[in-house]
Amino acid sequence: MSSYSDIVIVGGGIAGLYSALQIQKISPQTSITILERYKKRWFGGRLGTEIFQGVPVVNGAGVGRKEKDKLLIQLMDELKVPYSEFKTGAHYSKTIDFPCNIKKTMEHLRKEYKEKGSPRVTFKEFAGGVLGKEGYAQFVTCSGYSDYENEDAGDTLYHYGFDDNYASWTALHIPWKLLMDTLAKRVLKNKNTRLILSSEVVKILRFNQGFNINTKNGKIYNCQKVIVATTINIVREIVPGADRANSIYQQIHAQPFLRLYGRFSKDSLYALDTVIKGYTVVPGPLYKIIPIDREKGIYMIAYNDNRGALFLKDHLENTTENREFFSRLVETSLGLLPHTLHLIAIKDFYWKYGTHYCEPLKGDYKNRLEFLKDAQHPMENMLVVGEAVSINQGWTEGALNSVVKAVTKKWVNMP
Repeated sequence: MSSYSDIVIVGGGIAGLYSALQIQKISPQTSITILERYKKRWFGGRLGTEIFQGVPVVNGAGVGRKEKDKLLIQLMDELKVPYSEFKTGAHYSKTIDFPCNIKKTMEHLRKEYKEKGSPRVTFKEFAGGVLGKEGYAQFVTCSGYSDYENEDAGDTLYHYGFDDNYASWTALHIPWKLLMDTLAKRVLKNKNTRLILSSEVVKILRFNQGFNINTKNGKIYNCQKVIVATTINIVREIVPGADRANSIYQQIHAQPFLRLYGRFSKDSLYALDTVIKGYTVVPGPLYKIIPIDREKGIYMIAYNDNRGALFLKDHLENTTENREFFSRLVETSLGLLPHTLHLIAIKDFYWKYGTHYCEPLKGDYKNRLEFLKDAQHPMENMLVVGEAVSINQGWTEGALNSVVKAVTKKWVNMP
């Protein structure tokens, strides 16, 4: 195939592949080139899977949500990717010495937000003023996350998904690697579509009525239309004008995210079984500890973001010193006696640009949907998609929804 395609998609994650699938359904004859910056090993982005101590572990994605992830479920059904349901809910470490009631707190905050006229402030500013310094700190600990603190308060209160922290809900176990592999295989069945790995896009330029897509390896791809399906830092680098101070993309931010897995020795397992009943929220920098394969001693020993991720990022190499560091930290977080636990190995997935959030609304925007529509349509014949520009930031469902909103029949068929 030549360097020309009708549409170039920058990014081979789920938003990029799903965009290709939507285009093919609308116009099967449209030629598509998907440019993915990483090699095959990292294909799939934050929905990738690797093997750790003989056990598959995901590098970024979590579980699905039966009641909310309608597009994700529809996609898995269409591709015949199997998934299963299970009941889940947060448990709290005994070292948290104050009550956690996320549902009650959120109901109170939403009421206060309406009474105060829906102010355009960050969640931290708003909730801190309502709950007080100590009450707010306790809320953050109980939530098990902190990636909402600098987000628009309204976005956090109504779109973040805090109800997933309530007592019990139905989650979906999803084979993420199988989903990505099956989706890629389906998309690449179309002879007019190609996927090129190890192709990092560094610049997009307007050329005549189309675009030139410049890659780090010196290759240039020409197209009539382009879809950018990347994290916000890449959007700012390659979308014309996105690096300007007044660009809408300067109001969308990424933040660090960490998943750290550990394998414990056999003599550690009984103690862990006594204090870990499931998804467990803990105080301190680990945020959450989750059993992955109890029999093999595999646990996710840190599932955190922002300050927690930054605090731990210099201790992630699989060394004796770092394993000792995390053994003691897990003990402290769970209220176990010193030297009860012994880690055999650790494996990290640290994402400098992990999840996204939007600043409080500015200017003439009446609501977030108006803002996102502009963010998804930077210029004629160009789209930006992905969870970064969705109403459900941080979720796969958000990435899929952004594609449905933007990759329409009208856009695909428009000359």
